[in-house]
Amino acid sequence: MDDQVSRLPPGLKAACLHSGMNRKQREGVLRKVLAAQVHVLMLSPEALVEAGTGGPVCLPPASQLPPVAFACIDEVHCLSQWSHNFRPCYLRVCKVLREHMGVHCFLGLTATAPRSTALDVARHLGVTEGPSPSGLPATIPTNLHLSVSMDRDPEQALVTLLQGERFRSLDSAIVYCNRREDTERVAALLRTCLHKTPGPRGGVPEAVAEAYHAGMCAQERRRVQQAFMRGRLRVVVATVAFGMGLDRPDVRAVLHLGLPPSFESYVQAIGRAGRDGQPAHCHLFLQPQGEDLQELRRHVHAHTVDFLTVKRLVQTVFPPCSCAHPSPEGGGKREQVTLPPETRQCGSQDTPSGSSACLGHTRALPVQPMEQTLDMPQEAIETLLCYLELHPQRWLELLAPTYAHCRLHSPRGPAQLSALALRCPPVAVCLAQQPPEDTGGGSSSVEFNVVELADSMGWELAPLRRALCQLQWDQNPRSGMPQGTGVLVEFGELAFHVHCPRNLTAEEKDQLCEFLHGRVQAREQEALARLRRTFQAFHSVAYPSCGPCLERPNEERSVQLKTLLRCYFEEETLGPQGMEDEEGPEPGQARLQDWEDQIRRDIRQLLSLRPEEKFSGRAVARIFHGIGSPCYPAQVFGRDRRFWRRYLHVSFHALMRLATEELLLRGH
Repeated sequence: MDDQVSRLPPGLKAACLHSGMNRKQREGVLRKVLAAQVHVLMLSPEALVEAGTGGPVCLPPASQLPPVAFACIDEVHCLSQWSHNFRPCYLRVCKVLREHMGVHCFLGLTATAPRSTALDVARHLGVTEGPSPSGLPATIPTNLHLSVSMDRDPEQALVTLLQGERFRSLDSAIVYCNRREDTERVAALLRTCLHKTPGPRGGVPEAVAEAYHAGMCAQERRRVQQAFMRGRLRVVVATVAFGMGLDRPDVRAVLHLGLPPSFESYVQAIGRAGRDGQPAHCHLFLQPQGEDLQELRRHVHAHTVDFLTVKRLVQTVFPPCSCAHPSPEGGGKREQVTLPPETRQCGSQDTPSGSSACLGHTRALPVQPMEQTLDMPQEAIETLLCYLELHPQRWLELLAPTYAHCRLHSPRGPAQLSALALRCPPVAVCLAQQPPEDTGGGSSSVEFNVVELADSMGWELAPLRRALCQLQWDQNPRSGMPQGTGVLVEFGELAFHVHCPRNLTAEEKDQLCEFLHGRVQAREQEALARLRRTFQAFHSVAYPSCGPCLERPNEERSVQLKTLLRCYFEEETLGPQGMEDEEGPEPGQARLQDWEDQIRRDIRQLLSLRPEEKFSGRAVARIFHGIGSPCYPAQVFGRDRRFWRRYLHVSFHALMRLATEELLLRGH
């Protein structure tokens, strides 16, 4: 963002908002934005979607911003690819811009989008008229020389390749790994084996190799990136966290130590080499036994859920509504506190017949309890909620995250709380529902879900929260100045905040479960099919070892790989044929028949060693594939190497089926 702002024409007043800025810098940018002194503002999807939440890198509410005439989404393919489970805010960017900011003019920019991605992005942008979007051809520059090999020891082969004639004199290279721990190990290996050698300009980099990944602190990442950008570092060994927005034209080599997760990722990565038009070299090391493919499949399976989990989520989000039900005393609708009109929101409404019709409810779903109940990370839960919001029937509306739990502490006990209830209706309702708790020393406190309270009273959340906070202050009868009351109001427990427009029938809830589970399964199938096709394409042009690539690249194979990439982006036809074949294992997977007895023994041993755990078939399969989750974190279960990542070479779904059978036999 900083680079792009600095390179805009002088006539445009531009600013950016990102996590690398300190508080003073961010506040300065927001002052200019609110004063309409900024023509172009660059920011992340999260800063936009979470506007008004008070986060450190978020915009103020849309109502406080000047009109927005135009929105440009760079790397727009991320709307399709990053938005599922990883960064769900991408799913909601266009909706927020259109409905909250009033934007009607969009521009999406990308260099890598096959037809399916182009269609998905067009749907997000609202491009529904005109010809159907086609894939964007991946034009690989002619100055890039591509090669692939399958070496028995890829890391040692990397050293050999960098010492060979083709790569020896290249003074700027990026090596991509799929795992963070691999970057540290490979960087140490290169520092040990490689010597500082003069580049083509005669200069010698100060350092040979450094690791770069998202687990490093921001200061260390900045140090490594600046050293590379200034030519003081020859090789960066990184995950995909390195390179987005990289603006160095003379990167001479990009190497992949393992299968890239997709053709799009590969094209993005090699596109960072040779931007000055001079020759650059790109090499991919495939694992001979398909270990890299196993690792990537593991990431796909980490994002899947069972139908039962989806059903729990739907039941939690849409509990039975009692708006139209008579009260226990019989005859009539539930009692409600009558409040000023400006504080009212959706709730029940009197119908001509005298009954009460539900107009919807606002609910808070605490993040941490939801993670534990569903055994799903926050991002995965948010993704499913986004699916429901973006469904044509708009089953719910996702509001800004909020703190749902409120604790009201009164130092002078019940008498003070009763007095507060006279000036604050929410306190009166709360005390009517539950007695205060004696906290000792004459003080009392009451705790409640502030979102549920607002919904039951028909209040908007913001004025209710303000009314509670005002209890901490009173007016001095003599001076008229505000003075503290001693009352303490605390908010906590971060929660998803949703508005459900109406009560759902049992049939509609079943329909939602089918929709969500089908959507998750479709994403899994598509991702596995993409991986298989990516593996097969690179495998078809790979040498048995890097030996033939040491001196000069083979132009025939380089052109062959470029042709495969172009075909993918122009005429992608992924479908059910890319799925696991019931008749035989996928590439990189063992035959189940050869391992079934041992797997069953290990499942029984795991269940007997941890009888207190409420395992599901999916949970056991995750452990055998080394997939952490909120209920079964890697920090705990990863310590036992008898089970953790033990069967990464066996089909995940086969493991899940065997584990489910063993659980049923044990009566779980």
